[in-house]
Amino acid sequence: MRMNKSEIHDMILPEKTYAEAMDTVVRPYLAERMITEYCWREKGKKIFCARARADNPKGVVIISHGFTETIEKHLETIYYFLCGGYHVYMPEHCGHGRSYRLCGEGDLSLVHVDDYRRYVEDLLFISRIAAREFSGLPLCVYGHSMGGGIASAAAAEAPELFSRLILTSPMIRPKSDPVPWAAAGLVAKFFCMTGKSGQYLMGHHSYSGLEQFSDSASTSEARFDYYQIKRNKEPLFQMNGASYGWLWQIVCLNHYLQTKAWRKIICPVLIFQADNDTYVSPEQQEKFVRKLSRHQQGNVKLVKIPGTKHEIFNSGAEVLAIYWTKILLEC
Repeated sequence: MRMNKSEIHDMILPEKTYAEAMDTVVRPYLAERMITEYCWREKGKKIFCARARADNPKGVVIISHGFTETIEKHLETIYYFLCGGYHVYMPEHCGHGRSYRLCGEGDLSLVHVDDYRRYVEDLLFISRIAAREFSGLPLCVYGHSMGGGIASAAAAEAPELFSRLILTSPMIRPKSDPVPWAAAGLVAKFFCMTGKSGQYLMGHHSYSGLEQFSDSASTSEARFDYYQIKRNKEPLFQMNGASYGWLWQIVCLNHYLQTKAWRKIICPVLIFQADNDTYVSPEQQEKFVRKLSRHQQGNVKLVKIPGTKHEIFNSGAEVLAIYWTKILLEC
């Protein structure tokens, strides 16, 4: 049964008692419904994945997380989808959390990938497992930031697989200020061509644990603090900087999304844009939306959420009530 607005508003965790609610409500709820396991798409390359079952399912959601994120950061998101009646599958992308890494185990802070299509194929691999297990239910993909770019490419590569694409602050292209995007791409390509693809981007570095709420992508201090405590205690959660190889592959992903992917996506698309996003380009989001809208008249919606930063899902309860009402009533 579909939740109504009042029920959705009531389930949102309050700011003042957020940590307590996570530990006494959300975690026990997930403990009864969620398992984690490793899956292999390629020999020796383990994808860490969470699988959670809703009590009265009406669909399945695949969560594609953002740059440097983990399942742990999205436990609240998983909880809301379960309450809304959706089974959830969430893999950790290559180079993140407990999934396989391509740069060895020497520096857990570095995020590196050899080909953006690796992200896409990993996500499709997990999505097809979900589709086989729950073949009678519609399959939706929810992607945040980098995960939104990956999810968009996945929806283009397997257009019949997904019933809906939900993108929240999608990284159609990251911001590269103060360096112009074209110049940043050329520098990244040069480093890759000279055998230095696995080096940190200029200005990127290993995790220090010094990030402050005021400088974060969140507008909810309680949510920021809760995950930061977990992150500081677990080295596998301390991804922090990108390689030149990662940036070059994101250049390639951006090119694919803006030249080919939009023509191949056939499912309805719901895109959330943050009011004050310093991580990804809103202009590129809007350009992508215009192209999708020409291809799918009436099936594409861009929703701008006032008073938000990049991590819309880490906003205060009032904003989240609006955000989750739109997701769960339109999913």
